[in-house]
Amino acid sequence: MTIAGEADADIFSAPYGVVPRGRADPPDTGFVAQEALQACAARSGCPTVDLGGMSFMRIRGGSVEACQHALIELREKKRRFSLQLLAVVHGELTAVGPSGRSLTLAAGDMALLEAGEGMSLLSLQPMDAWVVDLSEAVIARWLHPVPTGMSRLAGDSGWGRLLSTYLRNWAFETLSALSSSFEKELVGEHVMSLLSLALAQGRDGAPIVSARDRHMYLRMRQCVRDNHADTEFGVAALAARFGASTRHVHRVFSRAGGGESFLDAVRHDRLDAAARLLRAPMDGGAQQVSVAEIAARCGFSDPGYFGRVFRKKYGHSPSEFAKKNFKAPR
Repeated sequence: MTIAGEADADIFSAPYGVVPRGRADPPDTGFVAQEALQACAARSGCPTVDLGGMSFMRIRGGSVEACQHALIELREKKRRFSLQLLAVVHGELTAVGPSGRSLTLAAGDMALLEAGEGMSLLSLQPMDAWVVDLSEAVIARWLHPVPTGMSRLAGDSGWGRLLSTYLRNWAFETLSALSSSFEKELVGEHVMSLLSLALAQGRDGAPIVSARDRHMYLRMRQCVRDNHADTEFGVAALAARFGASTRHVHRVFSRAGGGESFLDAVRHDRLDAAARLLRAPMDGGAQQVSVAEIAARCGFSDPGYFGRVFRKKYGHSPSEFAKKNFKAPR
C-alpha cells in the first residue's frame, strides 16, 4: 500500500525504533533527536494500564509525536505479547507488518496484529487509538484457532461494532482507577468475549454463529477448563451438566468452536496445564514430581498416551521438556 506523504512516514519505519531511513538531516516534519524523544516520552509517553491478563496502551496526540511515543514505549518496555488489538478512536493510523503488508484504519476500525520486532505504526494526522496487548494465557483461553498475520475487524456492524464502541468509550483514567481484581477481570472478560464473537462472525468463509450457540459454547468451554484435571470428565459428563445430548455438545463445538472439537479442547487444556507444571518449581524449589504424577494431576489416566500427545504438541517428551524449560529458583 502506498502511503501519502511517504517521505514523512519513513521516520517511523524502523522496527519499534525512531530513526529516519537513509537520511542524516531529515526535513522539518516534526522529527526530533532520539535523546529529546526519550526525554519527551518519559514526561508524556503513552499511558499504560494492566488488567485482566491484558495491557491497555493509549496513543494520543499529533501524528509524529504519538507514533514516536508509542514506538519508544513498545521498544523500551520490551513487551512480550503474541497478539495486539489495535482500535482507532479518532483520526487515522496505519500498521505495517514485517512483510511490508499494511492496514490503514480510520476512526472505529480495528485490527488484530501479531506482535513482533518488525511491526511499525504510521500516521499523517493527529489521532487517538488503543493498543491492547493480549497475554498468552488470554489467547489460549479465548481465541480458537489463534489468528495469525494481520486481520482487519469491521467496526461498523455486528459484534465488531459492539467491541469498537466499547473500546472507544473507555477513558484511560477510568481504567487506571479500577482497584479490585474483580473489576479488572470483568473488563478483560468483556473485551475478549466481544473479540472472540467478532472474529467468529467475520471469519472468511465461516458460517455466522448464532448468539445462542456462541453463548452455549463459551459456557461449555469454561466448564472444560474447570474440569480438565478430572480423568473421568468427558463429553457425556459435559452433556449431563448442561442437560443436553452428547450429539448436541459436538454440534455446538462444531458450529462455534472455530474448528476445535470437544476432544481438542480437553487435550489442549490438559497439555497446557502439564506444561506449566513441568516448568514450575515444586516442593521447595526442586522438580521432584514424577511425569506420571503430573499426567494424573492434569487428567491423563494413561502416562504412555500423555507422553505421545505431549511430544506431538511440544516436540519433546515430558522429561526432556522439563529439563529444557525448568529453572529452579536461586
